[in-house]
Amino acid sequence: MIQHIKLAGLIAALLVTFLPSFTLAQDLSFIVSTAEVRIGDLPPGKIAEFELTIHNTDEIAHDFTFTTLHPPEEERREGMAELPSDRWISFSPRQINLLPGSQDKVTVRVAIPREQRWTNKDWEVWLGITAESSDLLAVRLYVRLLLSTGATVETKSNAGLVAGIVSGIILLGCGGYYYSRRKARPE
Repeated sequence: MIQHIKLAGLIAALLVTFLPSFTLAQDLSFIVSTAEVRIGDLPPGKIAEFELTIHNTDEIAHDFTFTTLHPPEEERREGMAELPSDRWISFSPRQINLLPGSQDKVTVRVAIPREQRWTNKDWEVWLGITAESSDLLAVRLYVRLLLSTGATVETKSNAGLVAGIVSGIILLGCGGYYYSRRKARPE
């Protein structure tokens, strides 16, 4: 009996969670492929990319614009802080035009600066997708981006520098050896 009650509660929770978002998205005449994106343990200095798919379900073409928005504190997930800079997130392309019934992908790029102070942080930012129209009302959907940084900063690879220094030392050593042997030869 308890299992049936738990199952009924789970089904009700899922319906309350997902049904309004599907209905709202259908009324707005466009759909975004995902409502939440999680990026975990991203080391500062490293870049993460993902794609969003935009579907134009309307009967007319629309221009879609992509922006970031800082959610109010009461709407952020527990333990998440506001993303310090919008410049860390970029869209490619920043705007697209979709014909009726078509879809396209937008690449979202997240690049946290390579600084120790950005390690072990949890941030939330919303990605806004706006369907521009000739009406006074512009429709906007949001994708929640939850971002956690790793404990270490991504270091640059110095393999080329090390290989160059080792090669230089070997060449100088060989050159010095042959020069000293040449000087030591009797004439």
